[in-house]
Amino acid sequence: MDIVTHAITGVLVSRAVPCGHKASVMAAGFIGALAPDLDLIARLWDPMAAIAVHRTATHSFLGGAVIAVVVAGLVWGIRRDSFFHLFGSAYLGLLSHIGSDLLTSFGTAILWPLTDRRFALAQHYIIDPIFTVLALGFLVASFRLKQRRISWANTGLLAIGLYVLIAASVQRTAFIRWQESMELQGILPTRSALLPLFPGPFRWLGVSETDKGFYQQSFALYGSNTNAPHFFSKTNADLRDLDRLREVQVFLNFARFPWKQESYDRGLRLVEYRELAFADHPLGILGGPLSLRIWMDELGSVREMKFGHRF
Repeated sequence: MDIVTHAITGVLVSRAVPCGHKASVMAAGFIGALAPDLDLIARLWDPMAAIAVHRTATHSFLGGAVIAVVVAGLVWGIRRDSFFHLFGSAYLGLLSHIGSDLLTSFGTAILWPLTDRRFALAQHYIIDPIFTVLALGFLVASFRLKQRRISWANTGLLAIGLYVLIAASVQRTAFIRWQESMELQGILPTRSALLPLFPGPFRWLGVSETDKGFYQQSFALYGSNTNAPHFFSKTNADLRDLDRLREVQVFLNFARFPWKQESYDRGLRLVEYRELAFADHPLGILGGPLSLRIWMDELGSVREMKFGHRF
């Protein structure tokens, strides 16, 4: 989820506990909900950090507990309230961050360091207006109606939980529709996936793989779509040498539907790796397709490499 939703949800969760009226407890929940995304600082020294580092250590249950201790210590240094309450609020805020990220399609390594496998329910887009409005509405109510603060906060969390269940049901229906669409066109995929699109949960991106290539198409759950899916043909080129590069290995380990293609650019051989199971940001903030581009000379030496969301 986006940073605004994380902040709102973190405070809402802290308001749901008995001592959640204290400023220090709310501050711990707020900071704890934002702290996991500090891993983005790794971009300063690792161009691949967005998929190599982000949503790993700081987004895991164990790593989150360490972060919650640090957050609680910082807040306790300013306001000497119960360290246990501060830690609990910080960890709950952090868990709300991990949980809402888990709902998206990017993937979150919640069991790190036991495994770096990314888990993703992929039923909400990274910006979900309904999710945010629900959290914000009940948070405001908990402040305005102080005597029923805990009940409003708990009701808000229940409302969010109900919305998540509804989105899961919609996702299942959309996946069945995508499979039926493939069958009607005589396409028999070996595997398929469905990704949420903005604003969700009624817009989706279907992706399927066959022996010859990949099919990708965006569609609305309730509405007719006569457009044919876009086909990405698989290349027969031998790219084993490139696949040994650290950057390519990171990309391929992250990508669920990695597509490769070759072309020539400025007299150099250009190899492009693209993750087809990645939904572009509607406002262009994240750029275009998640991709890795490598330029090589006639001898096969890498002359330039660029990771980003744009071709």
